[in-house]
Amino acid sequence: MSLTVAADGLKPQEVERGNGRFNPPIPYIPEKTDELEPDRKIPSVKVMLSTGVESKADMWDGTGTKEQFLCHMMMMRETLGGMGLFLRHEEAEEKLRDENEKLQMEKETKQFADEALSAAVTAADKEKAKADVKKHAKNIKQFKDAITAAEEEKSAAMAKIFSTTGNFFRGDGKTPWDKIVLEQTERDPWVDLRGVEHTGVRG
Repeated sequence: MSLTVAADGLKPQEVERGNGRFNPPIPYIPEKTDELEPDRKIPSVKVMLSTGVESKADMWDGTGTKEQFLCHMMMMRETLGGMGLFLRHEEAEEKLRDENEKLQMEKETKQFADEALSAAVTAADKEKAKADVKKHAKNIKQFKDAITAAEEEKSAAMAKIFSTTGNFFRGDGKTPWDKIVLEQTERDPWVDLRGVEHTGVRG
């Protein structure tokens, strides 16, 4: 006796036979918050793009599914990129690397100048070597000042990213972002992406 029962509109030969040992998959229907609250208006915030064009971006107020929150985070990151904030941070990092490389090269050059001064015999050679040492010492100070400025610019660029990101949340929706900021800036000790634990806050 066959246990196969054809569904409405199907012929028996069109139905796949089974042994009844496996349960059918459970269908999943995501929650549709817009249908639950059809009159709800999604809040938005005005942003200025790097091109000088004013635009609007949605804010997260805590209403929605996890999938919708993830989509909001992706949209937010794209908007921050359009505002030029990531580019500003990348340029500051590149500037910092360049100044550090220049400083290292200048230190090596000064070391040669110091050795030349020590080996100088005549008064003329000593004066020339002293002038070189003084010049390189001045350059080193300038590079150190440039490194300090680049570090400050990098920190300012990151602070701008964090502060601007907070504008994309409001009310209860800001709680997840506050937790992220806490973990990234105030947690002590903290663990990096490689799983290495560090003491002291990152700031």
